[in-house]
Amino acid sequence: MQLTRAEQESFPPAQIFAGPEADLTTTDFLHVRDYVRIVTRRRWMIAVIVAAGVSAAALYNWQAKTVFASRATLQVEADTNVLALDRPLTDRWDWAREFLPTQLGILASRDLARMAHDQLEQTSIKDDADTSTVPVPSVEEILMSRSVDAIKDTRLVTVTYRSSDPAEAARVANALASAYVQRSRDFTRRATGDASDWLTQQVEEQRKVVENGEAALQKYRSANGADALMADRLGAEQQNIVVQKLGELQGAVSKARTDTIEKEAAYRQMVAVQESGGALDSLPALASNAYLQGLKSELQNLQRQLTQASKELGDLHPDIVKLRAAVEQSELKLQREVDKAVGAVRNEFEAAKAREKGLNDALDRQKVAVQSLNSKAVQYTALEREAETNRDVLVKLLQRAREASLARELQTTSIDIVDRAEVPRAPIAPRKTRNLLIGLVASSVLALGLTFMLEVFNTRLTTPEDVERYLHVSVMGVVPATSRRLTGEPQMLLRSGVAPQYAEQIQSLRTNIVSSAALGAARTLLVTSSEPAEGKSQTATSLAISLARLHQRVLLIDADLRKPSLHTVFGVDLGVGMSEVLTGQAGASNGAFRKTDLPRLWLMTAGQVTRRPADLLGSDAFVRLLKVAQQRFDWVIIDSPPVMAVTDPCQIARLASGVLFVLDSGKTSREVSKAALQRLHAAGANVIGTVLNRADLQKPGVSYLPYYHRDYETHYPELEFSSVNAAGPDTLLPEVPSDPRHPQEQT
Repeated sequence: MQLTRAEQESFPPAQIFAGPEADLTTTDFLHVRDYVRIVTRRRWMIAVIVAAGVSAAALYNWQAKTVFASRATLQVEADTNVLALDRPLTDRWDWAREFLPTQLGILASRDLARMAHDQLEQTSIKDDADTSTVPVPSVEEILMSRSVDAIKDTRLVTVTYRSSDPAEAARVANALASAYVQRSRDFTRRATGDASDWLTQQVEEQRKVVENGEAALQKYRSANGADALMADRLGAEQQNIVVQKLGELQGAVSKARTDTIEKEAAYRQMVAVQESGGALDSLPALASNAYLQGLKSELQNLQRQLTQASKELGDLHPDIVKLRAAVEQSELKLQREVDKAVGAVRNEFEAAKAREKGLNDALDRQKVAVQSLNSKAVQYTALEREAETNRDVLVKLLQRAREASLARELQTTSIDIVDRAEVPRAPIAPRKTRNLLIGLVASSVLALGLTFMLEVFNTRLTTPEDVERYLHVSVMGVVPATSRRLTGEPQMLLRSGVAPQYAEQIQSLRTNIVSSAALGAARTLLVTSSEPAEGKSQTATSLAISLARLHQRVLLIDADLRKPSLHTVFGVDLGVGMSEVLTGQAGASNGAFRKTDLPRLWLMTAGQVTRRPADLLGSDAFVRLLKVAQQRFDWVIIDSPPVMAVTDPCQIARLASGVLFVLDSGKTSREVSKAALQRLHAAGANVIGTVLNRADLQKPGVSYLPYYHRDYETHYPELEFSSVNAAGPDTLLPEVPSDPRHPQEQT
């Protein structure tokens, strides 16, 4: 969840930065003032890059060769067809797809450049009679300096030539245009001349072909009597009769074939009945014979009478014998009639076959006659068609030959010069203003891009805004850098020899700490940092001196038992210090609290270096020591090792009222600072704020500082830092009564 600035200020630092997940609260956007701050901070780098870009553009303008350009405009048409001859014109699609690219290629060809070069040389020779020699560019120079472009949606083409000489640019451009027009005319003249000569030759040859065709047709007529075939009405009537007879024969053959098939079917059926022993009189051909049916009825009547009489009379009865003889006679008669009918069917079948064969023979003969007639007609028609085609070709060739002859005499061209090239008045290159603008814009973009890229990759904490944005801890003070060494004379740190801004910022830090409600009543302040050499010892010393000047009893403790340094700042030896008190070798009253040369400021050195500082700082003896110090002094300032180096600061932070975290401006990274703060918060430390040490107050980006810190140094009279004695303003304050429990305070 993203916290607003008001919400962040309403929470204690331990709640805002409570662990690894606290990194998620880092703002992912920048305000406009942040961008302005980033740009202002690196304004010199941006200015150098922009100046380099503009200088490069100016140098290019100074060294670049002056170039003039002259342009001639041509109108390119596919075919003017001035004579309105009967031939198809090139459509627009073919013009744009094939013709125009071809013409552009011709304009850009070496041959055209050579023609323009020759024209320029001839013109130069003519003009050299009374004037100096005019230089003529070579073919290679013309090819390299000319350009050909088509104007969109028009039939116009531009030819441009670039040169350092404006007159030469115009001459070459016009020479290229004239050479292209001349080449087009030569091509048209050559093409029409070749076409005219070829057409004339083809006309003569076609005449011979037509004459030969006419002679062959006449010869065929005479040899085959073709005049009677197709030439007159008699030939047509004769052909119609032959064809009509062929049709009649084809119909008769079809009918005879049908009759033969019917007769053959009846005959085949009759033979099948005979072979199977069946009754022939039941066949359709016999059943339709009335005589046979009458004989059959008579036979059936006699057979019925014989059967009836046989039931009443004996076999030898005269009537029975008579009826039997009548039946036999009737059967014999019926059989003879059936045989006759069968023979008639067979005879009809044979007759039909013979008739069909005769018709087929007649049809074959008629087909031969028709084929012979058709063959003559087809050959005659082919000869006649060939002769007619030859006559048509000859007519067209004559027409084209006349058109080519007229076009050859006209000598027109579809290319025309619309605008001739003129001598340019101003060069096209270098474009000095544009180049300067390009250099300015490009260098500005490069400088801004490099600035923001460096800002993205820069993880150092430089300004209070960086601290609040990435660490979410308030900034208690910003301390400028100072060249004054602390060794031996700490009182000089706030009195003379340092910049006035340093003293003012230490006082501002003191004011913020004194008024901080998060510190509590114990007023035990741990001063630490994430890494060594970030200025925590100097900050602790300066803060202790400044608090002592407020008539406060201040104890400055050097809790760095590994690499103590405060004893060198005050120019004393280690003597009896914290390590001796924590190990029980000495008590706090036995010289552990040393009174310094500065009023109301006591110092407790680290003592002799021990091998187990972490155990000592985590012991009950250290707790008791802090309680004693809190009872005897108004303020207890503890200088500890760096958080990321050892665990000592985390153990001290558990017992201190608050932790002041020192950051080295432009050196301390965000990741290391976050890790150190995580360790402190994990140990239960109360981080009341940070100090941005060694800040450059003259550097843009620290605009939150009062303006007079930079511009009104005269507000700090020199007398305040030089003429006051070592005691300084403290001599005007009443003497603090000594504590009888600490006899060393009376010294």
